[in-house]
Amino acid sequence: MLLRDYGIGRIALFLLGVIAFSLPAIGADWRPETSVEIVIPSGPGSGLDKTGRTVQGLIQANKLLEVTSAVVNKPGGGGTLAYLYINQYPSNGHYLSITSPGVITNKILGASTIDFRELTPIAQLFDENIAFMVLPDSKVKDVKTLVALLKKDPTSVLFGIATALGGANHIATASALKDAGVDIKRLRNVVFKSGGEVTIGLLGGHVDIVPISAPVAVLQIQAGKVRVIAVSSANRLTGALANVPTWREQGIDSTYSTWRGVVGPKGLTKSKIAYWDGLFAKLASLEDWKKEIETNLWVANYLNSEQSKNFLEQQHKEHYAILHDLGMAK
Repeated sequence: MLLRDYGIGRIALFLLGVIAFSLPAIGADWRPETSVEIVIPSGPGSGLDKTGRTVQGLIQANKLLEVTSAVVNKPGGGGTLAYLYINQYPSNGHYLSITSPGVITNKILGASTIDFRELTPIAQLFDENIAFMVLPDSKVKDVKTLVALLKKDPTSVLFGIATALGGANHIATASALKDAGVDIKRLRNVVFKSGGEVTIGLLGGHVDIVPISAPVAVLQIQAGKVRVIAVSSANRLTGALANVPTWREQGIDSTYSTWRGVVGPKGLTKSKIAYWDGLFAKLASLEDWKKEIETNLWVANYLNSEQSKNFLEQQHKEHYAILHDLGMAK
């Protein structure tokens, strides 16, 4: 009887071992099994598109993924279509989207139905700062002159804004001038459809000052067509903008950037988040990535998933505050 029971027990243990070996371990490390889509919430040629294609290109070139990847443009609704698209695949780690402050501001403005909390934060990549361009012979000689003019009459300077009120260029302007004591609700703004159009508007004398991404401003500086009176960064930028002071250096405690990040669809598991944390940490350490950061006048600001979650919450508070002051928060 004892021998029979012992034999049965050994067989049972053997079978349990076979079953356990054949089943995937609970909580086992996840990795992509099919092609990964990097979704861009804007059209080809945009800043977001450049970010996504740079990320995808370096991931492929450095073999950080064991599967293929592709960039997919989903413009529309201020990014809403892209975020709705990836959320059609909840908990699926094969879909990522590039983000900017629009992932927060569009909901505050009532332009989007999706809240950033409905997505899974993956990473923050870098900051892209804003330069404030004027013509060489402009009445706006410097920040001190600008603030003096606006305090005397907030309508005396015409701002060219691309591509919408409540967007990054508008918020960067309003944030700095609010801190300078200007009545930001009375500022005069002309909205243009693109960075190219607003630059033409400035060069044609149709507006007085244009806030725009730093790389765009560099092209105009090098052509001798504009001056830049301030940058929105915490510290001075490099290259052609190295001699341009920040708002802070000129007595106005304001910084702002059009940061770029990465999100996944809602419901990603810890193992999927951990995989992407590891991959983007490797990306951020690449020499090729650091060269892209320097070339494009970006400011490195890598944050992992948990840090990105906290960052987005803080950004929501700050953006809601300034948009409320502008009377634009819904």
